[in-house]
Amino acid sequence: MENIYKIIENEFEYIIKDLSILISMKTIENMGENGTPFGWENKKALDFIVQKAQEFGIKYKNVDDYVCWLEIGKGNEMIGIPVHLDIVPEGLGWDTDPFRLEEKDGYFYGRGIVDNKGPAIMMLYLLKFLKNSKKLNKRVRVIFGTNEETGMRCIKHYIEKEEIPTIGFTPDALYPIVIGEKGRLHIKISKNFEIKRSETYIKFWGGEKSNIVPANAECEIYNYTDDNNRLRLTYRGVACHASTPEKGINAISELIKMVLLKYKNKIKNIEILEKINELLLEDKNRKLYKIGEKLGKLTLNVGTMKMSEKEFICELDIRYPETITKEEIKRYLEEKFDSSYKIEILVSKPIHYVEENSEIVIKLLKVLKNMKVSNSEKPVTMGGGTYASYFENMVAFGPKYKNIKTGGHGKNENMSKEDFKKNILIYYNAIITLSEK
Repeated sequence: MENIYKIIENEFEYIIKDLSILISMKTIENMGENGTPFGWENKKALDFIVQKAQEFGIKYKNVDDYVCWLEIGKGNEMIGIPVHLDIVPEGLGWDTDPFRLEEKDGYFYGRGIVDNKGPAIMMLYLLKFLKNSKKLNKRVRVIFGTNEETGMRCIKHYIEKEEIPTIGFTPDALYPIVIGEKGRLHIKISKNFEIKRSETYIKFWGGEKSNIVPANAECEIYNYTDDNNRLRLTYRGVACHASTPEKGINAISELIKMVLLKYKNKIKNIEILEKINELLLEDKNRKLYKIGEKLGKLTLNVGTMKMSEKEFICELDIRYPETITKEEIKRYLEEKFDSSYKIEILVSKPIHYVEENSEIVIKLLKVLKNMKVSNSEKPVTMGGGTYASYFENMVAFGPKYKNIKTGGHGKNENMSKEDFKKNILIYYNAIITLSEK
């Protein structure tokens, strides 16, 4: 029998060393860079995982630099564990260097430590620990993606090219188990126009990615006949994951309110800001802000916005429940913004739901109960999107614990050393339990 506690302690130095290498890679999407699908750093991260697979003697395959997979065990059935190596931009306000793994007061800090490089390294080493285990009755395949944060084209590519797991989980959410995920839309709204030389107008910019509540927004109000005569306004909000916008403060929406309050009747292109502001107000008849019995309430995040004297571009992140469709959402926006605006769906992720009495849920709850992590909590649903939504018999499982702030998609992303080790133990037992016949 493997002494997993002893193995983790003996290997922990190497686990953290490899994690620090992965954290140092700025794996933010840069499509097409040097002929790569999602950027040179993303490819470098895949190459690093392949290098470790070779070192550990584990079967692997690089699938066109979109994903790579590592596999151990034998059998017709396959447990799938998708993780991702890409990250959202680091943002401002960190107390440490986001691309340098640092340990402070019992916590590890770095962009990706939770979402999702930390769990990726956990899974890499669990394959090493379990490679020759007699406890496995199924194959175990860990799939490393590189485009989860900005469209999940990597996992769609995997599904088109490779074998589909029969059961599995992704360590990219929270405990106890996430059985349902809202649908997600990444929508771009744009408009071209022209300001006359005699008119006062506003330039506006803010945000980094649609799936982050923006922490920063700025604007300048110009007298067109005198560009030196301008007023600059700045708003600093609080960044967080777009699936839970209520946990942050959206700098774009707050600055819009400020501008409308003070300059509503003085600026030519102000009607654009009025439309965005109206969109953020919940409609009384709930034509957009629907509530579902299973998945809860629709959320909308204005993630990025740019407006000049010639064009307007805004990107939204919408998470929607089972009571509305993406087609209805698009129609609502088209009616709201009229034909002078262009409405485009850039990314669409489907609604996902696994029944509570399914095998994967029962087995993973058993793991938590046996480890006394949770013995009474029921599975949950969320607005966040994971790779699980692309597989029928898959859920999201950890690594975060309820009521513990990790800084995912915000500043100072962190995980305690104790929780890091505890997660490895949980995932070890999860793989063993799912492998049981």
